[in-house]
Amino acid sequence: MEVDVRPTRLSSSRWFRSFGEVADPVSEVVCFPHAGGSSAVFRSWHRYTSALKITAVQLPGREVRLGEAPFQEMTALVDALAPALKPLTRRPYAFYGHSMGALVAFEVLRRFVELELPLPVALFVSGRDAPQYADQEQVHHLPDAELLDRLRAWEGMEPQELSQYAELVALMLPTIRADLTLAETYGHVPGPPLPVPVRVLRGTRDPLVRPGDAGWARQTSADCSVHDFDGGHFFVQDHERSVVTFIETALGVSAAKEAGTQ
Repeated sequence: MEVDVRPTRLSSSRWFRSFGEVADPVSEVVCFPHAGGSSAVFRSWHRYTSALKITAVQLPGREVRLGEAPFQEMTALVDALAPALKPLTRRPYAFYGHSMGALVAFEVLRRFVELELPLPVALFVSGRDAPQYADQEQVHHLPDAELLDRLRAWEGMEPQELSQYAELVALMLPTIRADLTLAETYGHVPGPPLPVPVRVLRGTRDPLVRPGDAGWARQTSADCSVHDFDGGHFFVQDHERSVVTFIETALGVSAAKEAGTQ
């Protein structure tokens, strides 16, 4: 059931922002956006939960950080991002990442292991094969027009958006290209599997993801499960309520809420 919440309140950190008001959250979900995406992608998630605090990573090159240069290399991003997210480890939390965001969440989690910080209770990933697999298609080097055509093919941008928001698209294209460069030039360094369960969310018509768990089971010493949603690469945008409900269920939110009322 959709719940009424008070207006969005921003976090004081430039690296993340939280949406809505949850007085006593069972868990916090820290969300990592796709290439070219911003924290606003997750703005409406708080409408579908009264138990989860929704927090989104706010990367350079977009929104209030539009004037900052976006990162084009994973290690440099993680070096800056992981320490900034350290305050979020003070309460139970989970990571969710879509596409490029899945890679970033994975690498931040590995850095948390190195720093011996409290780890998330789960890693939710969608729209991306496991880190050991390179992207099936490399597009970051394409000329602008061809790059936009590929984004359109992935359902990441509608034709009407290209014409209606042409100036905004032109403004954001360098950030999109930088993000794609970061994701597509990422080189996975093998390491110990993570002691965190992985929940793979898959669009049934996503052309960028292999069938099954797409290798994520090899990245965890806990369990890995796969859950299909109807749609393409950006299925999450069409199934926000279902995705949030799935995350609640996976985190045992219903059981925790019931226990708290007894």
